[in-house]
Amino acid sequence: MLRNVTGLLLARMVAGHATLTSGPGEGGNVTGTLIATIVPVVLLLGIVALGRGGWRTAPLIAIGLLWGFGSTWLIVDVNDAWARKFTLASLFVVGAPIIEEIGKSLLSPVLTGMRRCSWFVDGAVIGLAAGTGFAIRENWVYLDRNKAEAVSLAFARVTSASLMHAGCSAIVGAALAAAARRGILTRVGLFVAGLALAMGIHSGFNRLTRVSQPSALIITLVGVLAFVYAVGIVALGIPVSARWARKDMEARGLSASEQVALAGGSSVDDLLDEFEHRFGSAAGEAAGDLIALQRRIGILSRGGTSDDRGIAALTEQADDLRRRIGVFPMMWLRSHLPVNPSESGLFADLGASVTDTAGAGAPAGLWANLGATTNDLPPPAGNTLPPPSGGLWGAVNNPPQADQE
Repeated sequence: MLRNVTGLLLARMVAGHATLTSGPGEGGNVTGTLIATIVPVVLLLGIVALGRGGWRTAPLIAIGLLWGFGSTWLIVDVNDAWARKFTLASLFVVGAPIIEEIGKSLLSPVLTGMRRCSWFVDGAVIGLAAGTGFAIRENWVYLDRNKAEAVSLAFARVTSASLMHAGCSAIVGAALAAAARRGILTRVGLFVAGLALAMGIHSGFNRLTRVSQPSALIITLVGVLAFVYAVGIVALGIPVSARWARKDMEARGLSASEQVALAGGSSVDDLLDEFEHRFGSAAGEAAGDLIALQRRIGILSRGGTSDDRGIAALTEQADDLRRRIGVFPMMWLRSHLPVNPSESGLFADLGASVTDTAGAGAPAGLWANLGATTNDLPPPAGNTLPPPSGGLWGAVNNPPQADQE
């Protein structure tokens, strides 16, 4: 019985596009409205935390959420026109997926093209915010039209239609951000492909609600899978960003084990706690910021939306952080990092003695400045070159002879 009732409620969710004009202030059930609003927002906040964009992407997410909410007033008129020109059935399976996916994503090209949007994960989160805003407003309308069943309908929508709307918009946003630094043909192609996939999922979902005996389980499963797809896009950023960060560190001269050590993780977090205890909160904070900044530089260098000027600015910030940390704290950090001493690299060079590195190539980054103080040192023992004949060291190696009578 419950399954049949839920199925009928789900079937009604896509009905009534032609009158998508009312809101919760016109008598909707308060409990149902809270459920239909809070649950999508909580899910959005969870994805935002997973994406790790922080305050950098917060303004874009807020704008996307508001746009998705407000776009319903524009979309309803287009839905009405489609239903009048064709049929209501065609609106459900063809018109609504096309109109609504384009409408929800209409602002995404602008938001994903801003400098605050660094890569495809940010784009997915921004798109998901737009889909969430649209779903909340749509939930309010259907709850207002079904006040007697508001709570049941709210649960039905937040576990199906709301997830579908958010997931489809996230796909489009990720495609736009991933294509930001590519050629015009690639950008258009990825955008069209993402939009087509979102429309296809949306159309399939609506078709399931139009059958004579809709299955609540299948409808819910499709909505959940669309949302899980979006979650997967965001979660993919964790290993991808680590890989890009390692690639960038490799290009800057760090060894393989140093790349793993600086990529983050619980062992590095424990090390930073000990580092902060020894050298103070300022140095500990700078070391943590350096690791996070190195990851972001890797992301932007490999697949982000920033230009060379933006990457250069971040690199300069990383150099400033190294200077703030200081030579001796960095040497301690090197001695405690899980670095293979047989490998060469930035931190491995710090473990060698001055005489071992005097004749080697200049290390990268901050430590290149140390070359100016080591190049003037005497040659190491066993050097086959003849000793200097002049200067301070010449006087040491060739002491003056006493006068002969």
